[in-house]
Amino acid sequence: MLKRSLCLGIELTALSLFPLIAALGSEDPDFELEAGNDLYLHLHSQLQPLVINQIHSWHLELSNAAGAVQGANINLKGGMPEHDHGLPTQPMVTEEIRPGVYLIEGIRFHMPGAWQMLFSIEINGQTTSTTLDFRL
Repeated sequence: MLKRSLCLGIELTALSLFPLIAALGSEDPDFELEAGNDLYLHLHSQLQPLVINQIHSWHLELSNAAGAVQGANINLKGGMPEHDHGLPTQPMVTEEIRPGVYLIEGIRFHMPGAWQMLFSIEINGQTTSTTLDFRL
């Protein structure tokens, strides 16, 4: 199991998470996930650093070996498995802002601890799921 601490004040723990470097610029993703089926997620938080009790957005770059993946139907939910509750908001993908880059709005974490974000991605009728685990 991979475990890394970032300068963002977040501890990440996930089997599918690559080693990360703190976001030093807008091009470096805050989180990277391999979702299976040759899908990769690069997540960029518009809130730096991530803090509790502030609504913010993320950009999700979705790609595969051929490049940007357009026209995906992406659903997500999140919560704190150790506390058995979800997010206090219902974040959702509101638009594909450019090819393969999706805007997720309405994210808010309301307490420190272990968080989980679950992504369900449908492309051409095939659904792939992946999970991001991290600690605030």
